[in-house]
Amino acid sequence: MGRYEYEKLTLLPLSSNSSNSTINHSSASSSSADGDDNSDHEHEDSAVEFKQNKTKQFRKKIAGAIRTTSATLTANNRRKLHINRGLGKRLTRLLLCAFMIPMLLFLTFYSTIFSGASSRHYPLSDWDFSVSRNISDYVLPLNDTTLLEPRHKCHEKMFILIVVCSGLNNFVARQTIRETWGNTTEFNYSMFEKLHSHLSDKYLRPKRQRIELFQEFFKLNGNQTTAIPPAAMPVRILFLLGHTKIDTADGMGGNGGNNETYIRLQQEAEQYDDIIQENFLDTYNNLTIKSVMALKWITRNKCFEKAAFFMKCDDDTFVNVPNLLQFLLGGTVPLYNETLDYYDSRTYQTLSAINRLNATTNYMVGYMFCKAPVLANVKSKWYMPYYMYSKDYYPTYLSGSGYLMSMDVVPRLYEASLNTSLVYLEDVYVTGMCAEKANIQRHHHPLFNYGRYKHSCTLKGMITLHKLTNDDMYAAYNFVTNVTYHCPPPGKYFKRIRLRRLSGCG
Repeated sequence: MGRYEYEKLTLLPLSSNSSNSTINHSSASSSSADGDDNSDHEHEDSAVEFKQNKTKQFRKKIAGAIRTTSATLTANNRRKLHINRGLGKRLTRLLLCAFMIPMLLFLTFYSTIFSGASSRHYPLSDWDFSVSRNISDYVLPLNDTTLLEPRHKCHEKMFILIVVCSGLNNFVARQTIRETWGNTTEFNYSMFEKLHSHLSDKYLRPKRQRIELFQEFFKLNGNQTTAIPPAAMPVRILFLLGHTKIDTADGMGGNGGNNETYIRLQQEAEQYDDIIQENFLDTYNNLTIKSVMALKWITRNKCFEKAAFFMKCDDDTFVNVPNLLQFLLGGTVPLYNETLDYYDSRTYQTLSAINRLNATTNYMVGYMFCKAPVLANVKSKWYMPYYMYSKDYYPTYLSGSGYLMSMDVVPRLYEASLNTSLVYLEDVYVTGMCAEKANIQRHHHPLFNYGRYKHSCTLKGMITLHKLTNDDMYAAYNFVTNVTYHCPPPGKYFKRIRLRRLSGCG
């Protein structure tokens, strides 16, 4: 029994407690039977304690594994939650931007409209409440108000008369036009096919019936027929201007005889025979008077009997004369990649007959604005006081940078202006209010543009472009007349999203 117990005890794992127990049991085996009973009890206690230690170690391992797994799961969940939260924040920001940006633009642009008449009560410096807005008080329809005019007015037939509204001191701008697009001896219809020679199958030729219709305005030689347009068509370009306060101060009714500027102007008029000076104060806020003076001069000199069309433009506008003549003859201008952005879903079809000009009378065309809001911001260049125009939107009108009309429209617009209260925005007044009163429909054409151009190739395919400096004008003319440079058309599968849609024009 003692040996058995000894051997049994030697099989237990060694520990501080079990070693002590073994020693105790070894010493007790040489004692009495009571010692053996104590030894058995001590052995049982050691076994229980061993099992408890093992259980604790196992529990610690399980707990550690659980904590590790839990920490891993928690980290992954946190990562996923962080990603989800990040995506959610981004989506929320995008939605807020998508909503807030248009709303801010809307509020910025239209705050001047919905504020009502109370925000448009500030007077204009040149047109306050007490100043007459009867246009007859300024153009004096029964009087001869012309200070300077060409020796040869409208004695000969011309296909189109172009009047360029110019500032009195813009001598360089006028000379720049004479040497560039105004040089219609060289820059005429003969240039059209050369400009677009690589796109000869991308546009419609002029209609023979239209050439026959206007042949009285062409100077045809004996061997010329109406089968093809004449290479050189009669185009007349005149410059219209007023006078300054300095001239008026001379007490000569606008003819400041001792004024250096006026002397220079007289020399210019004598040399080029293309100056019309009318008796009105030439300022930005008097542009309406300026344009009505042009209508008056044409009407009084019966130019509508000598010309088929009339065009008004500014002296910082570039006119592509060959493209203009092609359009008037019922042809189309080829589409270029750099002009595509100016077209809409109908007008880009340059091979479609619907884009030919067929009208000969009762016609006005340019870049059209529809439902344009009246601006109430007094700091704006185009601020409109309520006493001058009480509605929230302007009538449909054409940009004043360059618009065209059949000659029969000119006297009708002039007559309508004499019965229409003056609004200082010239294009709104003439092509909007007066045209509406005279029942003349306005038409939009994408090649009449009022803005700057971004690429030189735009010049090849447009009729008018605006806001060119004198240097820009020379550069534009040199580029357009360089017939060796071929600008590319749009790709076969161009994105129609580039096509414009006129706001509010249906």
